[in-house]
Amino acid sequence: MTEDVFELEMLAESAGFEVIFEVIQRKSDGNSPTFLGKGKFNSLKSLLLIHPVDVVLINGNLRPKQHFNLENSLKIECLDRIGLVLLIFAEKARDKKARLQVEKARLEYEIPLLREWIHSAKMGEHPGFLGSGEYQIDVYYDLVKRRIRKISEELSTINLEEDIRRKHRRSKGFFLVGIAGYTNAGKSSLLNRLTGERVVVEDRMFSTLSTTTRRLSDVKKGILISDTIGFIQDLPYFMIESFMTTIEDLYLSDLILLVIDSSDSVDTIQKKLETSRKILLPEISPDNIIIVLNKTDLDPDGVDGKLKRLRELLPEAGTLSISLMLNQGVDTLLESVVDFFRYGCIMNFSIPNTSDSQPFVSHLYDVSDVIGIKYDTDINISLECRDKDLERISRSIIALDGHITSIYHRENTHQNELDERPFPS
Repeated sequence: MTEDVFELEMLAESAGFEVIFEVIQRKSDGNSPTFLGKGKFNSLKSLLLIHPVDVVLINGNLRPKQHFNLENSLKIECLDRIGLVLLIFAEKARDKKARLQVEKARLEYEIPLLREWIHSAKMGEHPGFLGSGEYQIDVYYDLVKRRIRKISEELSTINLEEDIRRKHRRSKGFFLVGIAGYTNAGKSSLLNRLTGERVVVEDRMFSTLSTTTRRLSDVKKGILISDTIGFIQDLPYFMIESFMTTIEDLYLSDLILLVIDSSDSVDTIQKKLETSRKILLPEISPDNIIIVLNKTDLDPDGVDGKLKRLRELLPEAGTLSISLMLNQGVDTLLESVVDFFRYGCIMNFSIPNTSDSQPFVSHLYDVSDVIGIKYDTDINISLECRDKDLERISRSIIALDGHITSIYHRENTHQNELDERPFPS
């Protein structure tokens, strides 16, 4: 069995279908009127007379005319890969944003099908299994277009509200980590392990549609980590566009943990990495990606070869292996995440111990790592901060008539060496 057929079986299971039988088409290029070759289509039609089923699943993406021809000839509902994925999405959508995104994607999927049904009706053909009269389809087509516009407006409002929350987190000094990767690679399980939370984990595809954000546990720095929708091969543009607001949660991350399933073959891993690259790399620098090869317990002998291939395909990214099942490599991953956000500057300074200084001191705990503080006539503070916060903190110190004793700047935040830099006047 090929891996894409196995994936279709997993999708069918996630949608709640029981697979009764499979018909394998080996030589068709998918360009025939019914997607299948003539002989294979006739075999399928005869088989359905003997073994009736509720739905026929097609391992491919049908053109509208092919979809119409199949349903009109077989008199049964036919779902291609996109239709099946949308069915799963509709079941998994939990919050308002996810439900709106799923509805928009489904309507975008239906538009070319509706056009084909309208065209067929005007040509004198009968609409397919799901069709109705020409007038009703025309009316529904107009309703669909209006509904898509309405959903887009509602999603824009939700996105504005989420953007405000993100900016608030940024102002509080939080770092953002996004967990990305192919569906069912173990992203939600990784979120649970890193945060100590109990996000629901299902051994089904697309168990996560909405972004789930939690704080990294046992870490002094404020690091938020988010699990997002899983990737899948061969998704059309309208599907990616419908879920772009969720995918954008990844684009706003400071660091991406790209989870890869080690139980896949090297060829499949390469295909899935290419899918991930197409989605991430236009917006994310590969330097800000750590590839996490998960489920190494399922293929321990193949781990080294797969890590080598991943490094060849994306050499700029960090790469490591873990087994969440055996709890191997998780501590190393956590250390890598914390090290990625190790503050680049160490400051030593003093400010007058006055009521005006107290709000500033409180703010420092939000945007930096205060490693030492002593109260006397002055408040003497040592802290670690990000390079981008250095100038703002320094201006506040000067405004309070404080004195900067020293600034140490790390040349490379992944090394321990420090070199002292004089503070610019």
